[in-house]
Amino acid sequence: MGILPDEKPACTLVALSLLASYCYTAYTMFSIIWFPAIISISAGYFFMSVAPLSTQFMSLFGIGYAGLSLFLSGLLWSHSLVQLPAGLILDKIGVYRGFLIAIAIAVVANCLPFVAPDNPMLATGLRFMAGLSSGTLFLAGVKVTGMLAPPEKVAQAQGIQGAAFCLGTMLPFVTLPYLGDQAWRFSYLIPAALAVTVTVLSLFLPAHIRKNASTSSGSLGNLLQALRTVSTSVPIWALGMFHGLSYGTLNNLGQWLPSILADMDETSTAMTWSLATGFVLLAGTLGRAYGSTLLRWFSRSWITNTAVLAIGILYIVLGLTGHPGIGLAVGILLAILGGSNYGSIFSLTGSVMSPVYLATAAGFMNMIANIANVMLTLVLGTVREYTGSFSMALCATGIFALVVWLAGKRIITGLQKK
Repeated sequence: MGILPDEKPACTLVALSLLASYCYTAYTMFSIIWFPAIISISAGYFFMSVAPLSTQFMSLFGIGYAGLSLFLSGLLWSHSLVQLPAGLILDKIGVYRGFLIAIAIAVVANCLPFVAPDNPMLATGLRFMAGLSSGTLFLAGVKVTGMLAPPEKVAQAQGIQGAAFCLGTMLPFVTLPYLGDQAWRFSYLIPAALAVTVTVLSLFLPAHIRKNASTSSGSLGNLLQALRTVSTSVPIWALGMFHGLSYGTLNNLGQWLPSILADMDETSTAMTWSLATGFVLLAGTLGRAYGSTLLRWFSRSWITNTAVLAIGILYIVLGLTGHPGIGLAVGILLAILGGSNYGSIFSLTGSVMSPVYLATAAGFMNMIANIANVMLTLVLGTVREYTGSFSMALCATGIFALVVWLAGKRIITGLQKK
């Protein structure tokens, strides 16, 4: 039975009230954690600053899709591998000092490419450096959020901070493609300018943040024990793979969706689909920001399992469809699923280990996810290079996701009972 005419204004009022509530919540959180949110937006921009200009970089370097996948993966590898050591460094030397080091690395990584702009090896090496910066900045944002937000709002604030990173990954798609044939230069210059701007804004931080000293008092033996405990945990590995297929899907959409849609619509180029991809990533941002509201009706394990199952199915649909409109719609659904799974996975991670190992567990889980994400990026680009289509790689990714889901669903369900 449909909605009666006199019920429509009431439904509209409820929808507008919910939207206003969400906007007010986001504004309230941003006013508290404005600096970590800006850090995360900047780190997200660094993370995706070359993807919208893939065709320009392929022409500049004289490479194909396989070479492009290696170039794109330079940042992804370092962003992945720095997760755990960056957390330890921030604890050891203080979050503000770690932030300044990450900013210095970002400036160098985005200025040195101009020494030899058409050298793919130099560019890939400097993207690796940029990943060290983006990974450290993201964790700095997480740490500062915990220091600024009231205890009762930390979980909510972390969701907004995580969404800010996603928002940063969207912004290159709605800016860079409209800067002309030399836009690749701005893919370096804008991140460098953001790094300088964030440094100036950091001067307005509360003194206790800027003077934050070491919070690490553990011995090397305790550190090794923590790593041993976390690295041998089957649930942590399962959560890492599930996170890799959730967060990794957002990243893959950013890296490859313009090219996938351009292949479906042979009259267009990847840059033609940049704006649409930006809105897809915006959907993922909103999913990450408000995904925690699903916990009012569903369990964390149900959300995590269902999201990965649906992601696997949708990858196969994306691989089989040849219509760009359907492909874009599937991309939006994938982004929403990948984003909304963020809070549930990190929350479940907290139920695996004792509080003593929580930070190490989250860092290790996130590292597994990022490595899975790098491999997906490499596979998609390499298969496209040698088969002439993304279809086979997308279907294989979907099948892989379903296998991971089958292997891990009982493990994930069991965590809810702890």
